[in-house]
Amino acid sequence: MTEYPAGSVEPYERGLEARRGGNLAEAEELLREAFEAGHPGGAHELGSIAAERGDDREALAWWRRAAEAGLPESAFEVGYGAERDGDLETAERWYRRSAEGGFSGGALNLGILLENRGDVEQAMDLFRRAWELGSDKAAFNLGRLCDDDGKGDLEAAETWYARAAERGNGGAAFNLGFVRQDRGDPAGRLKAWRLAADLGHPKAAFCLGDHSQQAGDENAAIGWFRRSVQEAGVEHAARRLGDLYRRRGDERSARFWSEFLSGLGCYSPEFEEFASAGSAAAIQRQNVLNAAVGDGDIAFDVDARTLTAGGRTLHGMTFLGSFSHVSDTWLWAWANPHYGDGVPAVAPLAAVREHGARRAIPELTVGRLDLSGFPDPHQAATTMAIAAAALLGGNGVQSCRVNDGQGSFYFHLDDPALPAAEFDPLSATRLMMTAAEVFPTEQRRVVRGFLAHHGCRIRESEEIIEGVAPQGGQVTVAFTPDGAIKATSAGRAAAG
Repeated sequence: MTEYPAGSVEPYERGLEARRGGNLAEAEELLREAFEAGHPGGAHELGSIAAERGDDREALAWWRRAAEAGLPESAFEVGYGAERDGDLETAERWYRRSAEGGFSGGALNLGILLENRGDVEQAMDLFRRAWELGSDKAAFNLGRLCDDDGKGDLEAAETWYARAAERGNGGAAFNLGFVRQDRGDPAGRLKAWRLAADLGHPKAAFCLGDHSQQAGDENAAIGWFRRSVQEAGVEHAARRLGDLYRRRGDERSARFWSEFLSGLGCYSPEFEEFASAGSAAAIQRQNVLNAAVGDGDIAFDVDARTLTAGGRTLHGMTFLGSFSHVSDTWLWAWANPHYGDGVPAVAPLAAVREHGARRAIPELTVGRLDLSGFPDPHQAATTMAIAAAALLGGNGVQSCRVNDGQGSFYFHLDDPALPAAEFDPLSATRLMMTAAEVFPTEQRRVVRGFLAHHGCRIRESEEIIEGVAPQGGQVTVAFTPDGAIKATSAGRAAAG
């Protein structure tokens, strides 16, 4: 391990901490101090900060200083800059210096330069060196060169692709499937493609879906095509799903998946089934919360999990996500690069995502959703946020405009100091009718879900659903033969 002058380490560490905290002015001052005291890492970090703000010239100047002071990762950046400018001779010199310093990226990129120049043997030696230094891409390249489009040393290709896949390289796992097929191992091909899909390779899930469909297993094909659409945005998979569901007579699913990539105009049947059951109770919670909190400016703290509205600080806040009024898209907070799962106010969302995964509800598991096909995309996002928040219990959802009105943030509250929603037979009928308008194809589920939420004793037939609450209130809802609400009544349950 390289030792740096004692006076350079402390400002370097403080500079890194300031950078992580977003205090770039302080970070730059400390990192400059560290470099001047003899720590080349200070110059490297200063180069990275300059690159992030788009000042490539300053970034390269700092990286060159760090490289000249012996930092191999900075030598790689200088080489990469030269290669980008078309100066391959300079790029090779810096890549070689980086590789000799023990940086895997230098050996890898030098190997690619030499391969492109026709020196395959030396390139392979460099790829082996990069592999020893920890580069999965180097093993992928070795597998590719050994494979030679199925005409080379397939045993060696399988070995290198497998090694790269073990280190998380999805492309290697995908190519490994073809090599195994060429070597007469069709089961091994599917195993490799399943690994590639789990590693996020954009073609693997589609290929598995295509294989399943050709084998006559439509259920497996649908599962893989759904993953292909959700995880990789593959248009062919969306079209296949639409065709498969249409042949089954499931027009709702066919429409949903056909629109998934171009702009949703409806929810998935799985989401409607989930959301409709809790919809009336969610509306009731919202009414109680809105009355308690009122209107006013909102401030929030994602670390303390607090939300301040109208001068009142509320606790148990979960940051759900955001809606863009510019692109009509919803972004879950866990998929927002500025936040992520590690933020205290985002961590509870894991329960929502896990529920979505268990029930195959795409709206709860896909990080970004295009809602532009809905008549009112903002309302569609609000409905989705409120329905998902019901999984967290608590009080309901608050939202506020951000970025000069271009977006909206959504928050869930679970503060025991806020009033709870109680069962009232008269308001219950209005709540269920309102929710039934939101989910017109799931009206029986709306009624059944609300009554069950309040612990009612439920009696159900084809014509009615009747619920008697523990407190004695009674609600009766009559339905048409096609499942729409026809009439409601409410009052006290009969004695005896």
